[in-house]
Amino acid sequence: MSEYGLPALYALFVWWFSTGAVIYLDGLPRHTFRWSMLGATILLGVSIYGMWEVRDDMSVMGAYLGFTFGLLAWAWLEVSFYTGYVTGPRKERCPEGCRGWPHFVHAIQASLHHELAVLGSAAVVIWVSWGAENQIGMWTFIVLWWMHQSARLNVFLGVRNLNEEFLPEHLAFLKGFLTKKPMNLLFPVSVTVSTVFAVFLFNEAFAASASAFEAVGFTFLGTLLVLAILEHWFLVLPLSAMDLWRWSMRSHKTPKSFDVEIAAGFLGAGKTTFLRRRLAEIDPDVRTVALVNDFSELGVDASLLGGRGAEVVELPNGCICCSLRNDLADQLKDVVSRWSPQHVVIEPSGVADVADLMRVLKDSDAGEVVGDWRIFTVIDASTFVRDYTRMPAYFEHQASLDPVFIVNKVDLVGHAELDTVIATLRDLNPSAQIACASYGAVTAWNMPASSAAGLSVVARHAAADQAGGQAHGHGAFDLQSWSTRLSGLCDPDGLRSLLDSLAAGSFGDIERVKGIARSGAGWVHFDVAGGRSRIAAFSPGKHEQARVVAIGRELDEGRLTTAFQDCTIPATG
Repeated sequence: MSEYGLPALYALFVWWFSTGAVIYLDGLPRHTFRWSMLGATILLGVSIYGMWEVRDDMSVMGAYLGFTFGLLAWAWLEVSFYTGYVTGPRKERCPEGCRGWPHFVHAIQASLHHELAVLGSAAVVIWVSWGAENQIGMWTFIVLWWMHQSARLNVFLGVRNLNEEFLPEHLAFLKGFLTKKPMNLLFPVSVTVSTVFAVFLFNEAFAASASAFEAVGFTFLGTLLVLAILEHWFLVLPLSAMDLWRWSMRSHKTPKSFDVEIAAGFLGAGKTTFLRRRLAEIDPDVRTVALVNDFSELGVDASLLGGRGAEVVELPNGCICCSLRNDLADQLKDVVSRWSPQHVVIEPSGVADVADLMRVLKDSDAGEVVGDWRIFTVIDASTFVRDYTRMPAYFEHQASLDPVFIVNKVDLVGHAELDTVIATLRDLNPSAQIACASYGAVTAWNMPASSAAGLSVVARHAAADQAGGQAHGHGAFDLQSWSTRLSGLCDPDGLRSLLDSLAAGSFGDIERVKGIARSGAGWVHFDVAGGRSRIAAFSPGKHEQARVVAIGRELDEGRLTTAFQDCTIPATG
């Protein structure tokens, strides 16, 4: 019993407890990771020194120590990986549709530094044990390496149970390299090879000629391989490994549900102004995060929303539902991990497909904790008739999501034109709620009788499915964006004249211009929308940079750059 049973129980306990300890540590707050790494590094040094000290110890105790030191050396690799200190140069999922060899290369990049650390550690362990009588520590390390490589290849190629719940939030991007399917062709090979070696090791342990040291040492190694085989079967059988380490998952925070508001609307409708009002209305005790997307390289909206009682996260340079699909999902997970929000506000670009955005959110890992949805579609009353004539499908699509319509800029239209806007929206969605607003502030509600009991419509996940067949592409808008940074001080008269020229179409078919600049002793923010220009005072952030963005068709980018340079004067300090 002492030569076989106790070593097997010891190996089982140490494997189970050390795995749980790593899971527990990587679920703690990130500020604790430095101490986890420090402790693991000290244990690595102790294990390397220990293997050297027992390299010629052929006693039973020497076998126990060698096994323990080999496992502790491996533990450093696990802690360094799962805390995120030693992973790889790639910190994001593959682009949508990535398959085959490029997908495999991206997976390697995601853990390249870790794999190099494994090879480096293995070289040190082999060097310490080379020519030694007691090589139990070295072979323990090698068996653990085999378990590690085989399991990772299998979850990459495809297994039934991916055990994603064990991945901490800061490594959530690795889930993009896991494949869910009943089994893959490597799995039977992995199990067969491990079984053959396990049988060989136990034969050596039970051999009549085996010494006490050999019986204990081979039992350790054979038990580890049996555990490896068990881990592999957990990947494909309708069983969960969660119960084995449920105690260690207590450190992993369970994300709480949060509500999502989306402020949609075409370019220049006043989404950002409306959101500034909304953020000011939200209870300051409710943890709120705003995700902002600009259809340009240099974003401006995030600066305009800053200081409104919410954390603002910017996703610049692209439509949130096209080039930024994976960025949005990853950013949302990071938001959940960092701030545990109760409320998330999203401002997509003016050409985004909201139904597609909702699908991205629903399908992301954070989608499981999204509570209620509310969609506000901001309408520019002064340009609606023109915009609807050009893009009826866009407004029909928006109306299908059952939003709350915010008819903005009502101060710029007469009663007859406002009645036309409201009547058109009623035709598009008879049950929709409609609010009139000026400068983003709601001034009156125009609601159908069926909705008189409340002032909000919650659009749940079904809305995204309802519009799932809608096509989306920028071809319908055929827009281009231009942006540049501004240096020096802005000449107020020159800027006003330039904005009026932009609104008149002197530099192309302008849909939207927005920017912030220094002027005199302060700052201003300016915009062009609906053929009108506007300049107002602005309070900049600590590291604010003056910049301007233009969106439209057939933009004369060279003349735009020159014109904005000409309306600034060098700063005198």
